[in-house]
Amino acid sequence: LIIEGLGMATRDERYDKMAYEFIKVSITAYSLTAILGGLLTICLIVFYPHLVQYLAGIFKETMFYYALLFFAESATLYIYYYGWHWLQGGFRKWVHLTLGLLLNAVGTTLMFLANAWVTFMMSPAGVDAAGVFSGDTWAAIHNFLWNPINIHRFVANIAYGGSIVGAYAAFKFLTATARQE
Repeated sequence: LIIEGLGMATRDERYDKMAYEFIKVSITAYSLTAILGGLLTICLIVFYPHLVQYLAGIFKETMFYYALLFFAESATLYIYYYGWHWLQGGFRKWVHLTLGLLLNAVGTTLMFLANAWVTFMMSPAGVDAAGVFSGDTWAAIHNFLWNPINIHRFVANIAYGGSIVGAYAAFKFLTATARQE
């Protein structure tokens, strides 16, 4: 999104081409992540049904929204990627950038929802000594670790994305056959 925005601001097509190369890498990573996430979910349901039932009882609303947001993210990603060339120039470019911004917002929201489940397991809020949950969903989400892990994962995902981009750029540089490449 940022590289595409730089290309739009500078009117330099090299940025747009580079951003398109990066989204091709990202869409592959997204597909792999979705497959592995689905397999993990199936494994959790099969091997830890009581844990999944316990967490689903606490976080049922967030799990529903997570599923909706996952499909929204998938749709936005595919429109963003496959509409790349069609949504170029003028107002269409702004539509494309807005889709990219929406994609990032939905992905960040998904991460925050998943972080709530993880941080609840590390620092449960609203749970008595017997493990019985007596709080509300917001108390379970907004536990002591939720905000720190949100900040950590937000920054870590940017750093990780940057390392993937750097590795891909290095690979393209090392395999270039002409000076222009």
